[in-house]
Amino acid sequence: MCEKLPPKEHDTTFKFLFADKEEILLLVKDILHYTWADNIEEDTIELVKTNYVTQQFSQVEADVVAKAKLKDKEVYFYILIENQSKVKREMQQKILKYMISLWAEEIRKGVQILPAIIPIAVYNGIGERWNVSTDLMEAFDIFKDDVFRYRVVDIIELDVKKLLEREEDVLTPIVFYLEQAREDRSELIGRLLEVEKNLKKLSKKNVDRFLEWSYHIIRPRLAEEQKSEYDGIAKRVKQEGVEAMGEFISNVARLLDEAKTKDFLAGKFEATIEFAKRLIQKGFSDEEVAELTELEIEKVKELRKSMVN
Repeated sequence: MCEKLPPKEHDTTFKFLFADKEEILLLVKDILHYTWADNIEEDTIELVKTNYVTQQFSQVEADVVAKAKLKDKEVYFYILIENQSKVKREMQQKILKYMISLWAEEIRKGVQILPAIIPIAVYNGIGERWNVSTDLMEAFDIFKDDVFRYRVVDIIELDVKKLLEREEDVLTPIVFYLEQAREDRSELIGRLLEVEKNLKKLSKKNVDRFLEWSYHIIRPRLAEEQKSEYDGIAKRVKQEGVEAMGEFISNVARLLDEAKTKDFLAGKFEATIEFAKRLIQKGFSDEEVAELTELEIEKVKELRKSMVN
């Protein structure tokens, strides 16, 4: 009677076999005939750890993971070898789990470009031949063309006016329309007044969500002394609902306009001060500087004194 074989004997065998970099090179070059295998720098092949901790703190362990480098590239890639003695129907999910764990490890290291991972299954089953698809996209039920391709919604380039014309109880068109002008207070004021009719059609839930957005986007664009007034106006909308939205919009538009004017005057004054400093440095008298900048003579003297100190 044959002696009982040790559990997972094939794992032990192939882990031992592919612990040698020459064997890995032979596998990808002479058995699988990968076109890029001729460019592998043999000296750069190294085995790396095969167990990773997921966000759920569970262990994910592959059989063999090797790291290598191509001769004409300054980037590393990985070869993931999984040993199987039985046909595994969930092989795609298993390989994807390993790949995601390995990429997560690289991200934790701070890499900017993820390395390529070449997955390989070494199967030594005697009876059943391997008949599971090797296309990892087959692991997904639907939307296979969209899984590893993301699309960009460029808010600035988006034409949302047609969506606003529907005047539905949705927040996205309103927020996108205002986001397009968030750095231009004059335009933002105009757009706030423009979407007032849309805001008045929102449900209580979406009114609260709009106020949340406004708190993080509009409120910071006000002067510090204006923020308490803003908070009071927003509080009334929360209490009274959409009926108070007209008052909210008109008052916020006023506050934004006041903040814009204040910033303009502050910027103009700062520019005048800088001009006065340059005149002082060039040797102009206090009286000449005051005349050219329209600053009070006392302010010019104070400025000159601060420059000397």
